[in-house]
Amino acid sequence: MRKILSLIFGFAFAFCFELDFNKGAVNNVSVLSEISKSELMLDTTWAVTGVDYEDGEFLFSTRSLELFKTDSEFKQKAYLKSTKDWIIQMEDGVSSCFYNGSVGIMSYNKTYTFFKHVPGQSDNDANLAWRYLYDGYKDFSLDFKDRYYTVRAKQQYILGWDHSKFHGEFFIATVPDNIKQSWSIASFSDSDNMLSSEFVPSFDEALDIKAGRDINDYYITGIDASDEFVYLLSKQYSSILKLDVKSRKIVEVFVFSGVADATGIAIKDGNFYITSRENGKNFIHIFAR
Repeated sequence: MRKILSLIFGFAFAFCFELDFNKGAVNNVSVLSEISKSELMLDTTWAVTGVDYEDGEFLFSTRSLELFKTDSEFKQKAYLKSTKDWIIQMEDGVSSCFYNGSVGIMSYNKTYTFFKHVPGQSDNDANLAWRYLYDGYKDFSLDFKDRYYTVRAKQQYILGWDHSKFHGEFFIATVPDNIKQSWSIASFSDSDNMLSSEFVPSFDEALDIKAGRDINDYYITGIDASDEFVYLLSKQYSSILKLDVKSRKIVEVFVFSGVADATGIAIKDGNFYITSRENGKNFIHIFAR
């Protein structure tokens, strides 16, 4: 598991990412245009590892199991920091997710937790929430906590996670490691959080794949579900893979440049919002199709 651990802690390691999208596996790509890049002025020194968007708010996660709710201009509105040491052990945070009025954070071992935002709750309720939160217990309470169990990807870690209202499911993507060089997608029903499907996506024939290349050339660090599609952010080759869940095929590949360490993705008004970590600071890039 050396690759994933090295990525999370930001150390140099044997696996070197190729950011040039021209060297990717796909010939037919859609090049995105960068609208803006700005530093995220969140009250944290930790790396932002995930982002989600819903109804005028962004949700950012950090490696230290922090969650930040912001407005559409990234102004901080609410904050929490989850503990790790529960019955189901959390590890470092890798992704964030809005779901059913709650905010969630996922760790790389597929363990996750959701909190409800209850501003100004009673001292008694805040005291109960204190068992699960280092900070934010005055304004958040535990909703539910669980862990996803997979078959194909049982021993692999993840860096991306999101909920699809359209499909009524949560989606995760694993990352390769030193033992298993492939990756896969898994989905879980939002009615019982049980495994619904697990598969290795393939490329649609219309994309014109280069000889000797395949889906395992990509390394998924973020996910955003939008309508019937799931968008997979790959740090490798600076790409966004548009997944048709029904066919289990990548039907379009968007590419971008200028992002040194792509960690999370959200879609707002048709534009892609990509978080990155550069020189100890967190940034967000906005790309248009």
